Amino acid sequence: MLLIIPSIDIHHGSCRRCIEGAPGTESLYAEYSHHPERLVQLWRRENAKSLHITDFDAMFEHNPDANNALISSMIKATDIPIQLLSSFPDIEHCSYWLEQGLYRVIINEVMLTDPAGVKALIKQYTPSRVVAAIRVSSDRVTLPDMESGLDVKETINLAHSLGMNRIMYADTSWEGTLHGPDLEILKNIAQYSSMRITVGGGIGGPEQLWALQELRSFGIDSVVIGRALYENKFPCQEMWRSIEAQLEPDIS
Repeated sequence: MLLIIPSIDIHHGSCRRCIEGAPGTESLYAEYSHHPERLVQLWRRENAKSLHITDFDAMFEHNPDANNALISSMIKATDIPIQLLSSFPDIEHCSYWLEQGLYRVIINEVMLTDPAGVKALIKQYTPSRVVAAIRVSSDRVTLPDMESGLDVKETINLAHSLGMNRIMYADTSWEGTLHGPDLEILKNIAQYSSMRITVGGGIGGPEQLWALQELRSFGIDSVVIGRALYENKFPCQEMWRSIEAQLEPDIS
């Protein structure tokens, strides 16, 4: 089965999205958004097997240490694996988080600035815990703080040469749209890559998940979902929100 990984985007100490709950539960979900470690626990109660964190302060404001205490509390708040997408300015930042109990770092430009360090990181922590982030805009790979000069195939080849066996692939044309990822692009990428693929964003509902499920034989085995989960686009969420509305006083 395709692994569904709920996404938590953190920015200035809070979650950038708030779950849309049943009427009367607004304060409950607003509280979760202001305390992302509680949101971690909510997704765990709702049967998430893994979680994804994107650190917006690091990725888009060049501040990789702004959310250190918060991310640490999120890791400690649950017993399931958590992966972190950040700018990771150096290998020491990657090692720090892996030692703190983070299951997986999703790295980007450090592959270019310190390839030897990435190789050493993978040798120490295994390929399953170090993943290449490939985020595409207009057919070029984008990075937080520098121009990569690489296309998708070149970046995949680089990641493979460093010892990685997984990429997380996202495209700015489908991120946050609910229109779904481009399945043909994903299939083409999978066909020239032997790496496992996590799809980043774009999912708008169960039909798109079923379509993505058909690509499992190509190595696409997981998907990170943000907006659709916060907007309750899946049938099971109606039940969860109803139960949480009844339990709100105790949960809060």
